Amino acid sequence: MAFSIHEDQIMILSDGERLDDLEYKRLKIIQREGLYHFTSDSVLLANLVKVYKGAKVLDLGTGSGIIAILIAAKTEAASVTGIEIQEEMADMASRSVEYNGLSDRVKILKLDIKDAASYFGGESFDIVVVNPPYGRLNSGDTADSLNIRISKTELKITLQEIILNAAKLLRFGGRFYIVHKAERLAETVSLMDRHNLTVKKITNIQPKAGKSVDTVIIEGKKGARQGMKAEILVVYNQDNSYTREAAKLYAKEK
Repeated sequence: MAFSIHEDQIMILSDGERLDDLEYKRLKIIQREGLYHFTSDSVLLANLVKVYKGAKVLDLGTGSGIIAILIAAKTEAASVTGIEIQEEMADMASRSVEYNGLSDRVKILKLDIKDAASYFGGESFDIVVVNPPYGRLNSGDTADSLNIRISKTELKITLQEIILNAAKLLRFGGRFYIVHKAERLAETVSLMDRHNLTVKKITNIQPKAGKSVDTVIIEGKKGARQGMKAEILVVYNQDNSYTREAAKLYAKEK
């Protein structure tokens, strides 16, 4: 076991674990070799979620806890709850929350998304956010570990089940945010509409100007009237530096 010190806290890292710098207010997150690591999609999503003071936020399938931690650190949410079905990931996320001194506002629970409405009660949250598995059940690399396959493919839960349960958990008028691959945009929008989550904004993510949109971030509102806007976010300049818009989202300080 290795020891790390953060201010007055002492935390034990298990073998193979490391602390990665989030480059914002000295925040760090625990990740482990061989397990799923968060991507820039989670960071973009966390920074595009609009959170008002006092909001109750739920992060479905929190993984390493990256979204929950960034939302808590950058907003005045009253509480942020992350749920995660994989025990190892939930444990690391919980320790990352404690390490960063956010335990008073962020809670991580080992919980199946499909059981969340029964656990919390319906319409319990103002904002629900999710970075779901992108791949369908039989997609992905069969050589990947079970942890990675659960994180990257619909091995444990489908997109339809995620959106259904998000709708149950969200109060009327609450906001839903999801990031997904552009190729599944139509499917996602259709499912949201079916479950009364009206799409209000779509942010199309382009890696560079002139490249195809590969990822979308969708904002929905429960019970809202139809009417939406679409935007494009270009992440990198041609020299691989961040564009001005992306740099603001990835800002080390606000």
